[in-house]
Amino acid sequence: MDQTDKPNTSKAEILSTIERLKAMTPADPAWQLAINKALAKEEDAVIQKSVNEVKKELSKLPAEQQQMSFSFLPVDMTRISPFFPMSKTEMGHRPLEKLRWDNPWGVIEVQGERLSIFDESVLLAVLKLTKIKKSFTIVTTRNEICTSMGVSPSKDSYDAIWNCLKRLIYTGVGLELWEGKGKERKTVVRMAHTMLTGSIENKDKLTITINPYFEKMFLDNLTTSIDMDFRTSLKGDITKALYRFYEGQSQDIFKCHIDKLCDAVNIDKKLPKYTLRRHIRSGIKELVDKQYLVFGEINKQDIVIVKKVVRNIKRISH
Repeated sequence: MDQTDKPNTSKAEILSTIERLKAMTPADPAWQLAINKALAKEEDAVIQKSVNEVKKELSKLPAEQQQMSFSFLPVDMTRISPFFPMSKTEMGHRPLEKLRWDNPWGVIEVQGERLSIFDESVLLAVLKLTKIKKSFTIVTTRNEICTSMGVSPSKDSYDAIWNCLKRLIYTGVGLELWEGKGKERKTVVRMAHTMLTGSIENKDKLTITINPYFEKMFLDNLTTSIDMDFRTSLKGDITKALYRFYEGQSQDIFKCHIDKLCDAVNIDKKLPKYTLRRHIRSGIKELVDKQYLVFGEINKQDIVIVKKVVRNIKRISH
């Protein structure tokens, strides 16, 4: 290629990037990331000005209202979760543990204090705010997190949220991605981080950065949407765990053995079988009453069968 062709080629690529950015919605964290990457690569002052103008115009667009109450979780974290239904007594004496999940595409490991459903609520609130604020590093307040969680602001709530943020920061997450099968399989990506990268509180402002794992899963479209308004309306921790699990399932009719379901939502299988059935039935009944499930039952073989109400929003649009 002639040297004189290079600037034109570079300009064409950048203009193509701008057109792609125009088609993206500003409600997506991917939008801010793409803007930042475009600016980082841009050396031509004229083109940079064009990118800035596109950014300015996109910032004027309203966020999609149907997504404003939605958070997200990586699909695998809806099916096998580090969050446990825990009593207040249990939350005061949390065991240290290491969880490992093997998948066809790799391995996820989580290590630290046992995490509760309340911890999951705080994480979901933070992830929801990353969507609203269009960034994987957000500036927020404990009051705003309370609002996202549907919790009344109070000193106790603020203290619980701060302690939860510290717990999530202290929780280690390992991710290993593979390519190929059998002897041909090789590791292509390894990641070791914490559930949240960090949080700094300065007066009333909190600056929170999420783990790159969540960022990668979101940008790779490997996430499931979680309706925070609906989740907040659920009373039981087990019901919330069941909602998370079933929302991560693609089929509307889902069957699995009660032992597998207990593993997925972290109900202690050492409990008597009649107690496990009672917990599951209670959670399913609430989801039916809330019109999330059409029906749910446990048959004589301890197979749990549910049918979900068909909804328009299943996954977060990127």
